[in-house]
Amino acid sequence: MHLRLRGAFILIAFAGAMSLAVPAYAYNETGDPRYTACVDCHGVASVSVNGTDTERQGPHGGYIATSRKCKACHYVHSAAGGGRSLLPEVTITEACEICHDGTGGSGVYGVLIARGLTPAALHRVDTTRAVPGGDPVTGGTTQTVFVGGVGGTLGCIDCHSPHNASTVASFTGDRRRIATDTAGVVSNRLLKRRPTSSDVTASVYGSNWCGACHKGRIKFGSAGVVNHPSDTTATPGYFHYAAVQVLTTVGVSTTTSGTLGANNFGYVLPDPRTVGQGAHRPICQQCHEDARNVGDKVFGQISSGTPTETFVVTTNDGKQPGDNPRFQTFPHESPNSALLVETDDDLCTNCHTP
Repeated sequence: MHLRLRGAFILIAFAGAMSLAVPAYAYNETGDPRYTACVDCHGVASVSVNGTDTERQGPHGGYIATSRKCKACHYVHSAAGGGRSLLPEVTITEACEICHDGTGGSGVYGVLIARGLTPAALHRVDTTRAVPGGDPVTGGTTQTVFVGGVGGTLGCIDCHSPHNASTVASFTGDRRRIATDTAGVVSNRLLKRRPTSSDVTASVYGSNWCGACHKGRIKFGSAGVVNHPSDTTATPGYFHYAAVQVLTTVGVSTTTSGTLGANNFGYVLPDPRTVGQGAHRPICQQCHEDARNVGDKVFGQISSGTPTETFVVTTNDGKQPGDNPRFQTFPHESPNSALLVETDDDLCTNCHTP
């Protein structure tokens, strides 16, 4: 009788432990049926270039008729009570953070805190309905109703498509996701072409995508609104994240067409402007991106005598203080206010003569 009761107690204790949220393990070492194999989360949905996988979306998209990926996120019999879409947690944000958990510095939120820093700015999820610059007439803050967060607040799926449906074109970014990764992975970041509250469709990631929510920020001199001008689809041959003018190398003031990602050469605009730059304006991300040091030693170029201003990413999740940018979490969180690349004159003199 004593052995039977002891066995029952162990069974109850195990069942209670299994009902708690668990981290995403590399393989099924917990026995939790939600995590059965590496491929469940790290299956490849890629665009192959010369045999190299250039776009990895994990369980997000790349489905076939006989797909078994759905169970990586949706649980028919063990979904959270009061949740939605048969997800394992009550809110969508909590479900996303089963894998994208930054408490150890390995996700999009919490990376700075894990390194002993307090974020100066971030896109708050599940807490806000305010959109800075969201009013297209005044350029001021407006309130909107999102679909991803609790009570109409901002949530992950307001910007991201978990199934990789109707997403922007892929682009090269800065982020290094794992220690063995190389910077500059090509991906669409699962960004929706039409984020919540948007009344336009942005096929590429650039000013128009940001302006989908921050409608009053991509206008200039309209109805008394004075914001910094930016290149949008209204500009012939408009610039976007994958197509801007970048410096050809350090110590020069010549530019060529290229991507803003995986280098710091696109954050400095020589004055006078080059032929390639012409009358084009900067895009939002040339001022708002991951914080870094760039271009403020010699105007109009990145100084060859200041190598700390060039792009250097040697490890993931901000583990190396000497990396530039150290953190690659934009637009989720940043050590700089307003998610700016640099602050004060350091930012302005990247493009303007002091």
